[in-house]
Amino acid sequence: MGNRFKKVLLAIDFSASTDDVIEIGVNFARSNDAEVMLLNVVEEGFVFSGLDGMSLPLEDHVTIQNYTASRLQALQKKLDGLVSSLKETGLDVAGQVLEGYPAAMIVDEAEQGGYDAIFMGSHGWSGIKKFLMGSVADKVVKNSSCSVMVVRPIVVEA
Repeated sequence: MGNRFKKVLLAIDFSASTDDVIEIGVNFARSNDAEVMLLNVVEEGFVFSGLDGMSLPLEDHVTIQNYTASRLQALQKKLDGLVSSLKETGLDVAGQVLEGYPAAMIVDEAEQGGYDAIFMGSHGWSGIKKFLMGSVADKVVKNSSCSVMVVRPIVVEA
């Protein structure tokens, strides 16, 4: 029986779960001798406040475009740094930043790129916030035609 996991997509958002997603996804890829794509999707037309992942729309179109362009550039640079440090460990890895609706972009990229598995984080929201916000991970799991591993944050009890 051949290796069914030849290409692995790691969907990262540079949140607290990113390190776990990379560690688990990379270990999985190494054990399957798979190539890795790090994918970061910037939500289209929204500026992130960064406080709790809530998005704030900006009315001024030019401001949005300028902000998004510089944000995309900054994220690509951050991603390139991650990719080069992983390449130094001998991993077959690439990275890209896309703009759009995260769940749809992740599912599309996985299908178009012929990926066999997706690894991604979960914000770990619960209760009313999860109900209202939904979850990118939930949408990817429901709509993806390949295997999906959702890495949940480690909750430390006080």
